[in-house]
Amino acid sequence: MRINKQAQQTNGMSRRAFVVGAGMACAGLGLAACSPAASGEAKAEGGGSAPASWDHEVDFLVVGSGTAAIGALAATDAEGKSVMLIEKSDALFGGTSTTSGGGFWTPMNQWQADVDVTDSREAAIAYIEGCGGGRTDKATVEAFVDTAHVMMSWLSDTTGVEFAVGGAHDYYDNVEGFLNYGRNSKVKSGKAGDIWNALQAKLQERGCEILMGTALSEFYTDENGSVIGVKATQGTKEVNIKAGAVLLGTGGFDHDPTMVTENLPAPIYYSNAAQTNTGDGHRAAGRINAKLGLMSFIWAMPNFFPGKPDAFDPSASVQFDIKGNDFNRYRGYPNCMIVNSRGHRFGDESATYPVYNMSMQNFSSDTLTYENIPAYFICDSTYTETYNLPSMDEGDNSWFVSADTIEELAEKLGIDAAGLAAEVATFNGYAQTGVDEDYHRGEKESSKSAWLKNIDRPDLANQMIGPIEKAPFYGAVYLPAMTGTCGGVKINENAQVVNNDGEVIGGLYACGNCTASIAGGAYLGGGATLCPGGTMAYIAAHNALGIE
Repeated sequence: MRINKQAQQTNGMSRRAFVVGAGMACAGLGLAACSPAASGEAKAEGGGSAPASWDHEVDFLVVGSGTAAIGALAATDAEGKSVMLIEKSDALFGGTSTTSGGGFWTPMNQWQADVDVTDSREAAIAYIEGCGGGRTDKATVEAFVDTAHVMMSWLSDTTGVEFAVGGAHDYYDNVEGFLNYGRNSKVKSGKAGDIWNALQAKLQERGCEILMGTALSEFYTDENGSVIGVKATQGTKEVNIKAGAVLLGTGGFDHDPTMVTENLPAPIYYSNAAQTNTGDGHRAAGRINAKLGLMSFIWAMPNFFPGKPDAFDPSASVQFDIKGNDFNRYRGYPNCMIVNSRGHRFGDESATYPVYNMSMQNFSSDTLTYENIPAYFICDSTYTETYNLPSMDEGDNSWFVSADTIEELAEKLGIDAAGLAAEVATFNGYAQTGVDEDYHRGEKESSKSAWLKNIDRPDLANQMIGPIEKAPFYGAVYLPAMTGTCGGVKINENAQVVNNDGEVIGGLYACGNCTASIAGGAYLGGGATLCPGGTMAYIAAHNALGIE
């Protein structure tokens, strides 16, 4: 296990703005206190001074019950140390994590031996750094890779939750270190809720006090700028909690319209992140001079528009939705394709969800618009007779329009009819040869892993390309969406938050989606949020409390 024991330091669509750099991110958030501290000081000028009295005093305070709860459990391994966890929701313990698929992207995990997978430290580091595009910190990446498999084994042993290698895979085939199978450690039950139920029960058993319905307001700091506690709110009641160290795990800012508009460069319409994710941790950390990074990045995932196509509003803000998301569920099967309003395809529909979503957000220098927004999912009756579609699988066809001809379908959806007819003819030709000459659909190893297990079409030359020829034809609005934002406070290899001068803010740690992604904003593969978040939470507890 690689945990640095370095002593803790005490001391319309055009309205979306692209924010570059932490300084601009702070400006976008309206955080006046984000200016750098004086040279050589970890000064946190925006923090509150200590209150006259404290309502609680603990050694280790965890803010948020998602992956940060793993840090809370790790902290209970420290003998004689008190641990408290506060959660904004008054009902949902685990936040977005507990509603996820329960997969953890874990290099060199112990369950790889059960399926004869060979992995290595060098390959995992190369893959993360390659996906990160120069935005990763080497020491932090190494700390994650060296600790992730240790954390996962400990988590399984401590909670009694059983894991195995899941079917998810790495998502970037062309990056050095890519592994098509084995890094996804998934809870055997397939229910992430089982993990967080076990975490909550074990925390209570070990004496960790859990305060639900308690939201972070701000940090208290001492004269050196070190965090010494937090102010929180329970309804209208103010609660002051003194802490030897604080682990921040408040999630993203998906459901704060101002932060989304000012930080994300292209329109995003839906998120399945917990509705309590409103950037509380970002704002509180910004006020004490914490460095913010990758604020324009998201964990991308396409989403069907959950309503009649003619009701779509392109100026709509981010909404919560879990029914229309496309986690490799729909677009990679044969007899369908996705087009823009010109009727043109613009990517490989069998690409994994975070990859395909990015192609939807490309800005056109021709039309000076995000011309792939909205996009349109098009399929024929062979598809609907073979595979499920959202809403239609419940007997509700309201998300889709149908027509007896491609031209009629285009008219109903507002697509250029000639363009769509020509694209369908081209696509049907690719179905005959089995080769997508435009986007190479069905050729990537990651695509094969995602889709082929659910396709049995010996009649097709390429299992992921089937002709769109059997009437009636169906279409729905298809949009860019996300599972969460992934920009936030910058942390080092010990999960310590740093300020705008790169110096550690004493007493403050962070993990999960309130941090700048340790993978540089790249979604590495299935489970690429839970394991980094849990691992950095685990590291934080060990570093803060001196656990060997």
